[in-house]
Amino acid sequence: MRRLLKVGLGAVTVLLGAFFAGVFWPLAMPVAEKTDRPIAITSVGVIDLVNGRVVADQTVLIVDKRIRAIGPAADVVLPPNTIMLAGEGRFVMPSLWDMHTHIFAVTPMLDLPLYIAYGVTNVRDMASCAKAGDPFVACPADFNAWTAAAENDEWVGPRIQGTASWQVNGPSVHKSIKGLPDFFGTENAAQARAYARYYAGKVDALKVYNFVSPEAYFALVDEAQKVGLEVVGHRPRAVSAIAAAQHQKSIEHARFMLHESFAGSEALRDSVAKGEWFEDRRRMLDEHDPLMAKAIFSAMKAANTWYVPTHLTRRVDAYADHALIVNDPILRYLHPLLKWQWMEDVNKVINEDPSPEARQTYRDFYAKGLELTGDAHRAGVKVLVGTDYIVAGVTVHDELAQLVKAGMSPLDALRSATVLPTEYFDLQAHYGAVEVGKMADLVVLNKNPLENIRHTLSIETVVFNGNIYDRNALDKLSALVERRANSWSIGCKIVWEFIQQPAAY
Repeated sequence: MRRLLKVGLGAVTVLLGAFFAGVFWPLAMPVAEKTDRPIAITSVGVIDLVNGRVVADQTVLIVDKRIRAIGPAADVVLPPNTIMLAGEGRFVMPSLWDMHTHIFAVTPMLDLPLYIAYGVTNVRDMASCAKAGDPFVACPADFNAWTAAAENDEWVGPRIQGTASWQVNGPSVHKSIKGLPDFFGTENAAQARAYARYYAGKVDALKVYNFVSPEAYFALVDEAQKVGLEVVGHRPRAVSAIAAAQHQKSIEHARFMLHESFAGSEALRDSVAKGEWFEDRRRMLDEHDPLMAKAIFSAMKAANTWYVPTHLTRRVDAYADHALIVNDPILRYLHPLLKWQWMEDVNKVINEDPSPEARQTYRDFYAKGLELTGDAHRAGVKVLVGTDYIVAGVTVHDELAQLVKAGMSPLDALRSATVLPTEYFDLQAHYGAVEVGKMADLVVLNKNPLENIRHTLSIETVVFNGNIYDRNALDKLSALVERRANSWSIGCKIVWEFIQQPAAY
């Protein structure tokens, strides 16, 4: 018995030693490319996303990280020592944006470089930590530091544009995280106003979620306006879509359109306070009222409210039991621990009701959401590409394909990931087009995406912040992420962050 005890203690000691060795094992970020010479992309087709055309046989000159000239080769004077990138038979377009991401504290060690590997150079993250020093959820200071590192060519990752608060979601937040001020519970108007004042000067926007009450919501948006904060996020379940459109800069997730455009919408909103809210998807589909949907579109257009449908999330619901989701090749970039956590959510959807009828309803619900996005776009609502997905970078291309499936043209889908995000942030002077004076954030493609949206994946070269990432460099970034997805050290770090986190996110 004594011998067994010694063996057991020895095994535990070894395992703990290996675990903490993994926790503290240093992992360096990939070295950023640094191109300190002028760059010329020659004989390339420039994709003009404003006018929807390709301007053939152009030379694009980049000097000091910005585009300095565009035109026929005979008209562009190249400085000495210019690096020549062959563009013949290729196309150049502005790099992509993801307008709904969740970048966690561990993300830089995992898949952050995938954004650059897939031509995504700017993102909008949708929530930051509730408390400074959170080991799992990144804080505004983290986002600012990572953006500065990217802009200073110190590491490989996108700029994170804008910062959002921890989610406003009623008393459940205050109860789940110890040490927060009482007003984080946003149980009434006074607490909601205090919440907005607390975040003034700390973030750019307040993120609202499902369960904030109408009383707290309307106080929050009023106070946010007074202190200079925007309001973004979900359409709270007890607040009408038209009211949310009048007060939020953006509304996320296509399902709110279906919740708010059937005969029982008002009763569904009223049921939240009673704790009886239930998403009867079949009824929402069968009783869908196109006139109610048009009223939502009109309200969003009138208020200039942005719409981020994140159709990939509803596709998961619809095909949770399908190889399309569970055997998706992009999961090779996902660490097994995170994949296990994600699969719990995927399987939960199935386990709620695995019947063929329920599975078909989910697929119909997803398809109707796509249809409504197409209708919203045609009604003049500004649609943005946002993924809200578990894998970085590559999924922007998948969401682009979703918008085309919804009925948008490849041109309009591309605008939703390039031109419109710069308008959202009022950064048109710097990004979103291949134009003289703008930052050299470009993607060189082997095929024309205006002909087929999947051609955005035919990436030959990414120019980020004026630095060249050729196909070899991009492949190295992807391979690094794939290796780290199978790293024991990364696994130990993830477990350690979960152990330390203040709440069950």
